[in-house]
Amino acid sequence: MDRTDPDPKAPVDAALIEATYRFYLGRSAHPETAQSLIERQLPLRRLENNMLNSREYWKKGPVLATHRRGPWDGSILVVEPARILFCPIAKVANTSVKDWALRLSGHAVDKPVHTLLDSGKVRLQARYRSEREFDAIMRDPDWARVAILRDPVDRLISCYWDKFVRNRRVASVLHHTTPVYRFLLGCEEITEAQVEEGITFRQFCHYINLAPREQMDPHWAPQSRYLETCRWDHLFRIEDIDAFERFVLDRCPKALRRERLGMQNVAPRHEGTVDEALADVVPARLDKFRNLPNAVLLTPDIEDFIRDYFALDYVLLDRCAR
Repeated sequence: MDRTDPDPKAPVDAALIEATYRFYLGRSAHPETAQSLIERQLPLRRLENNMLNSREYWKKGPVLATHRRGPWDGSILVVEPARILFCPIAKVANTSVKDWALRLSGHAVDKPVHTLLDSGKVRLQARYRSEREFDAIMRDPDWARVAILRDPVDRLISCYWDKFVRNRRVASVLHHTTPVYRFLLGCEEITEAQVEEGITFRQFCHYINLAPREQMDPHWAPQSRYLETCRWDHLFRIEDIDAFERFVLDRCPKALRRERLGMQNVAPRHEGTVDEALADVVPARLDKFRNLPNAVLLTPDIEDFIRDYFALDYVLLDRCAR
C-alpha cells in the first residue's frame, strides 16, 4: 500500500474509492455509489469507518487490527526515518522522545511538542494516517514497534510530585487533577484553598485503587494499558534509555545519527535527606522540598498496592531488553 495516502480528513476521489473498496470488501464500488461519494466529498476516514461497520465487511472482510482500538492508540508515533512505531507513555520520557521524533522527521520544534503533535499540523501520530496506510506499516517486517517503560513506583511518585505538589496550581495541570479532587473531596466545585492544601500521596493511591480503571488519566494509568492492543517488538527500561537511543539511531540514515535524544523536563532532586515519612503530609507542607527519594512516600501498604495494581507493568519490565 502506498504510504502517501492523503489526510484521512481529505475528500475521496475515484482511485481512493477503488482502493478502499478493494482493501475492505475485495470488490469495486458500484459506479453510482462511487459518484455519490465523490459528490458528497466524503472524507477518507468516514469511508473507512463505513466499510468497517458494514455487514458485508463483517461477513467476508479481512479481520484488520485497527490502530484506534485503545484510548491512546491514535497517539502512536510513526517515525519514518527510523522505521519505528513508538508508543509514548505519559511520565516515561514522553516529552523528550516526542521532541526527538519531530527533529528526526525534519520538523522544527517551535511550540510545545504535545500541541504540535495533537494539532495534526505534523502528521506523526497514527490518528492522522488512514487505516490502510497504517495497516501496511504494521505488516511491514522492516518496521519495529517500540516502547519505553518505567518502574511503577518511580512513575507514580514522580507524577504525584509533578501534578499534585509542584505544579498543582497550574491551569493545564488542573485539567488532569480536578477529577481526583472531586472524587476524594466529594464536591463538584473545587476551590483554590482546596488545591492549595492539596491531597496526600496516600489519598492519591486511594483514588487510583477505587476509581474506575477506564477513567484513569494517562499520567497514572497502567503502562500496560497503552500497550494492550498491539504486539511490541522492543521494550526498553527508562534507565537504559541510552540503549533505546542507539537502537533508533542505528536504524536512521547516517546523516541523522548526530541528532541526539537529550532529556527534558527532568525534575531536580532535593539536596540532602529527609528523615521522616511523608505519605500522609499534604502538599502545602511539601512545597519547601524538591523531588525527594521515593522511600519517604512509601509505606508497606502503599508499596504492596502499587505492586498489585500495576502488576502487569512489572511483567512487561521483565521483558525489556537488557
